[in-house]
Amino acid sequence: MKQALAFAVGLLIAGGIASSGQEVIARQGMVASAHELASQAGVEILQKGGNAVDAAVATALALNVVEPNASGIGGGGFMTIYLASTGKVIVLDYREVAPASATKDMYASDQARTERWSVLGGMSVGVPGWLLGMWTALEKYGTMSFAEVAAPAIRLAEEGFVVHPMQTGIISDNLQKMLRYTDASLLPYLENGLPIEAGRVLKQPALAQTFRLIAEHGPKVFYDGPIGEAIVAAVNKAGGAMTMEDLRSYQVVERQPVYGTYRGYQIYSVPPASSGGTHIIQLLNILEYFPIRELGHNSTVALHIMAEAMKLVFADRGKYMADTAFAQVPLAGLTSKAYARELACKIDLTQAAASVNPGNPWAYEPKSEAIPEWMGGLGSEVTSTSSFSVVDAAGNIVASTNTINYFFGSGVFVPAYGIMLNNEMDDFSKDPASVNAPEPGKRPLSSMSPTLVLDPKGRPFMAVGSAGATRIITALAQIIMNVVDHGMKMDEAIEQLRIYQLATGNLFYERGIDPAVLAGLERLGHKLTGADKSGTFGTAQGILFDPDAGIMYGGADSRRLGVAVGY
Repeated sequence: MKQALAFAVGLLIAGGIASSGQEVIARQGMVASAHELASQAGVEILQKGGNAVDAAVATALALNVVEPNASGIGGGGFMTIYLASTGKVIVLDYREVAPASATKDMYASDQARTERWSVLGGMSVGVPGWLLGMWTALEKYGTMSFAEVAAPAIRLAEEGFVVHPMQTGIISDNLQKMLRYTDASLLPYLENGLPIEAGRVLKQPALAQTFRLIAEHGPKVFYDGPIGEAIVAAVNKAGGAMTMEDLRSYQVVERQPVYGTYRGYQIYSVPPASSGGTHIIQLLNILEYFPIRELGHNSTVALHIMAEAMKLVFADRGKYMADTAFAQVPLAGLTSKAYARELACKIDLTQAAASVNPGNPWAYEPKSEAIPEWMGGLGSEVTSTSSFSVVDAAGNIVASTNTINYFFGSGVFVPAYGIMLNNEMDDFSKDPASVNAPEPGKRPLSSMSPTLVLDPKGRPFMAVGSAGATRIITALAQIIMNVVDHGMKMDEAIEQLRIYQLATGNLFYERGIDPAVLAGLERLGHKLTGADKSGTFGTAQGILFDPDAGIMYGGADSRRLGVAVGY
């Protein structure tokens, strides 16, 4: 905003809109997830009379079966729920926590870095929260039993499903990691010691039996029973230091969502220990000060402004974000429209900033108090994870994102129960001086952001989430703009080519963006790195509502095996 808008329009080179994928249209209910069989599992529960929460848990359980590399019982996540009867939005936080043995300097040594303790083996495993999160969602907001919603996943695990070439590739890429801790004969993802081939049927009877045990005995069998004992034994055998008390003390937290608006649309998303919701709102607040629609979709100037705004947001994320149970975070300031205007005014339309510094959101906090000083620090989030959205006939909505962090997590497998364990401890900073350093019971910083959007009249408008670590923030902001500013439907908005920019470094873009646009960005001083359209830029699933027509549009990212299913 340092230069006149006329200059921006003069630079504008239209980028064009990519061809849309397949919009799925429904009237009664819908599930959009990263795998067709998981979406079908959720719809099966809806058609049996379950509500959106029932279907969400069924979908999550099925994703554990058909995407064992990405999410499930060995990990954690977040669930954002809209209750149609009251209009209330709540967030369930079942993110993993550090075990009691954690110390701020546990990954600071040369040995820890060389041997990758935060990534591989028992030292990388956080206390799983996923199961208690699913159980809590059912008990508080569902209508069906765990046994009922687990039935589709149990069937999938016992009867198996046909493996896709993408999945064979993921197993191959992670084979050596898994073999470090588990004999090949005990890994269900292998046949004759090799990754199961595409087209073959993958069965997981141990995981099916685990779900049956939970249905019969409840979550205590996991957090204070034989499943937990097997988890602790596997973690410690692989070099970790977890106890049954770590599992017994785990708690799900129900939180108020972080809230903001974008051009009158109301946005509800996940607060810390996820940074995602806060910084999606912050990014959109900055971009609200620019005429995104008039500049044109993926035009040179639009992408320049977006990239510069991303720099500012990620600079703040790196300094201020952490688990609010352990640190004071200026959430009101970060989501303030006035603060966003201050940041927007720093964007130079004539050139890219070589570097940016964090701003001062504390100045926009409602309380007058001393400003805490600390060193920020990000973990090493990666591109796995799985997100899905659900809506039922009554209008209840769920958006949920779940993960075990890296594909196949820590590589530590619990053969007797079919559980792959997370390596979420890698989402802590390695620097013991960081506010995001490990501490007992602390939740590592996340970017997971299952998000609900209401229209200016307060009606449900969109449920959307993404995998992709920090790319979640940029992917979801771009998808929301594609719908609000450019009038796209859900799948069309998801399929558009994206960019990704951290506080420093190159501007990453998906190949296929107009070469003239890229040349314009280079003239503005951006250093570009291109990559094929892939999960590197996030993989999103979402549902868009047209309340006047009484229909919904489902979209699922072709960067993954996503499919929306409705009826």
